[in-house]
Amino acid sequence: MLHEISSYSSMAFSPEKSAAFLHELINGAGVVFVAEVNGEVVGGMAGGIIDQWFSDDLIAYDYSLFVEPSKRNGVVAVRLIRAFQEWAKIKGAKQIYMGIGTGVNVEGTTRLYESQGLRNVGPLLMMEI
Repeated sequence: MLHEISSYSSMAFSPEKSAAFLHELINGAGVVFVAEVNGEVVGGMAGGIIDQWFSDDLIAYDYSLFVEPSKRNGVVAVRLIRAFQEWAKIKGAKQIYMGIGTGVNVEGTTRLYESQGLRNVGPLLMMEI
């Protein structure tokens, strides 16, 4: 669903590659959190951690945060973000970076991120080629 409604929809989608990547994150290359409501998966978040290119300090970053549209007015996204923040602290990150590369609900997502302590440090720009 995320791929279909996002700025990435013009790119091919490979379920096999996506699954392999998520397995890598789960197996230690990063983290994946899943949100369930009544036993049904309604959202998830994937992230990673790396040393900053100019420093040995660690930064955590998101690959993706998605919540099913019908569940976006509750606490699902907040819980996913807070879990990611705690994971980043445990891993020793000094900073967390989260972007909105999908083009989906940019203003609302920005407000959500700001409500969770992130601050807007600049836009993310994209061009089709």
